[in-house]
Amino acid sequence: MVEMLVSWPSAPLAFSLFGVANALALLALAWSGLPAVERALTTSARRVFTNSAMPLGAQFFNRAVDLVFAAFALRLLGVAGNGQYAIAVVTWLYLKTISDFGLSVLVTREVAQTSAIAGRLLGLTTLLRLVVLLALGPVVAVLVLAGRSWFQLSSESVLAILLLYLSIVPGSYSEAINSVFNGREQMHLPAALTVLTNLSRFGFGLAALFAGYGVPGLAAVSVLVTTLSALAFRLALRHLRVQPIWSFPLDEARRLLALAWPLLLNGLLITLFFRLDTFVIQAAQGDRALGTYDAAYKFANLLLLIPSYFVLAIFPILSRQAGSDRLRDSFELAAKFLLLIAWPIVLGTLALAPMMIQILGGSAFLPESATVLRVLVWFTPLHYVNGVAQYAIIAVNQQRQIARAYMLATVFNLVANVLLVPRYGYLAAAVITVLTEIVLFIPLQRAIHRYVGVVSWARLGLTPLPAVAAMAGGVLLSRWIEPILAVALGLLLYLVALPLSRAVGMTEYRILRELAGRPRAAGSRA
Repeated sequence: MVEMLVSWPSAPLAFSLFGVANALALLALAWSGLPAVERALTTSARRVFTNSAMPLGAQFFNRAVDLVFAAFALRLLGVAGNGQYAIAVVTWLYLKTISDFGLSVLVTREVAQTSAIAGRLLGLTTLLRLVVLLALGPVVAVLVLAGRSWFQLSSESVLAILLLYLSIVPGSYSEAINSVFNGREQMHLPAALTVLTNLSRFGFGLAALFAGYGVPGLAAVSVLVTTLSALAFRLALRHLRVQPIWSFPLDEARRLLALAWPLLLNGLLITLFFRLDTFVIQAAQGDRALGTYDAAYKFANLLLLIPSYFVLAIFPILSRQAGSDRLRDSFELAAKFLLLIAWPIVLGTLALAPMMIQILGGSAFLPESATVLRVLVWFTPLHYVNGVAQYAIIAVNQQRQIARAYMLATVFNLVANVLLVPRYGYLAAAVITVLTEIVLFIPLQRAIHRYVGVVSWARLGLTPLPAVAAMAGGVLLSRWIEPILAVALGLLLYLVALPLSRAVGMTEYRILRELAGRPRAAGSRA
C-alpha cells in the first residue's frame, strides 16, 4: 500500500491541502476550547485520569501518525537519508532542551502552588528561553562549520540543523504557554492542539517529500508548523484568563535561572544519555548505520510517552503532598502502575519486532533494526520507575540529587559508547542504553529513600513476576503460531494472573471506581 502511494503523482497537492485543512482546524480549536471537558474535572482522580489519559492518548495518536509518516519517509529517504535527518533532529533536541533551561517543569510547579503568578512567569520565561537560544548561536555555527570533519555531516544535514534551530523560536512560546496549562491542571486542550499540529506536520511534510525536497524540506516544514502551533497556543491562552506580562526584571530572572539550572542539567542529561549514541554512531559508522539504528528508535520513542505524560499529570499532586507520608504512598502506587504496563510491552516487542520493522521501513531495514529493537526494549521497566522517581524528588525541591544521578549515568553512557560503538557498532549502543538505566536507578533510589521515604523495592519488583511469567509462556508460542495471536494470548494470561498473584488489589480497584465516577462504599478507607 505504501509503495503504491509513493508513486502517486498528485501526492504533493493532496497532502498540502490536508495540511492546510488541519492548520485551520488547529486555529479554530484554539479559539473555541473544550468547555465540556473542563466541566467534567471534578475530582482529583478524574483530573489525574483526564490529564494523563488525554495527553497520553493524544501523543499515542501523534506517534501513530509519526509511524505512518515514517513508513513513507523511510522509503522515500532510504537508510542513508534517514540517518541524515536523524542527526539533525537529535541536534535540535539538544538545542531545544538547553534553551528550555528546565523552565517548563519549574513553571508547572510554581503555577500549581501559586496560580496568580502565571502571567508574569509566562512572559519572563519566554524571554529567558530566547536569550539562551541566542547564546547558543555560536555553538551552532561551530557545529555547522566543523561537522563535516567531526561527524561526517552531509550538506542536507547541515541545512536541516539550521532550519530546526530557527524553529525553536516559536516553539519556545508554545512551551511556555503549555507549562502554564500544566500548572493549572488543564492539559486536555494542549493535548488536542498537539494532535492537529502533528496532522498539519504530517500533511506538509509528506507534500515536501513527494515534491522532492528531502531532508531540508522536512526541516522547513518544522519552521512553518511550529509557528502555527505558537499562534494556536496564544489563542488558547485566553481560556485560562492569563495575559503574559512582558517584563525582564534581572533579579527575578537570576532567581529563576538559579532554581531551574538543576532541572536544565536534569533534562540535558536525560537527552544526553539517551541520544548521545547518535553522534558516536554517526561519527564512527556514518549515515547508513545511524539510519538503521534510528529506525528501531522510532518505536522506542513511542514507549517514552507513557511515563513522561503520566508523571506530568500527577506532578502537581506530588508537589502538594511534599513533606507528608502521602508522597511516598503516591510514588509507590505510580511506580507499581508503570511497572505493570512496562512488562507486557517488553514481552510483546520481543515477539513482534521483525513484523514492526517490516511494516515501518520495509525489508531494507531487516533484520538489523529488529535486532536493535529487541535489545532496546529492555530499558522500559527501569526507565518507567526512574521517570516517576525523578518527579517525586523534584516535588520535594531536591533537583540537585537528580542532576548528580544523571551526571553519573551520562558519564557511564559516554565512556561506554566511545569505547564500544566503534568496535561493535550500533548493537553495542542499544545494550549500553539498557545498562545506563541500571546505573541511573542506584542514586535515584537512594534519593527517594532519603527525601521521600522508605520504599519496598523488592515488593514492587517481585510482585508482578508471576504474571510476567504467565505472559512469557504465552508469548513463547510465537515459535509455532502467529506472533500476534501468541502476544494476545500472553496478555490475556497476564491480566488473569495479576489479581491471582495479588499484584493488583483493593487500592487499584478503588481508584478505578473513582475514575469511573462511582462513589466509594460507606466506611471505606481513604
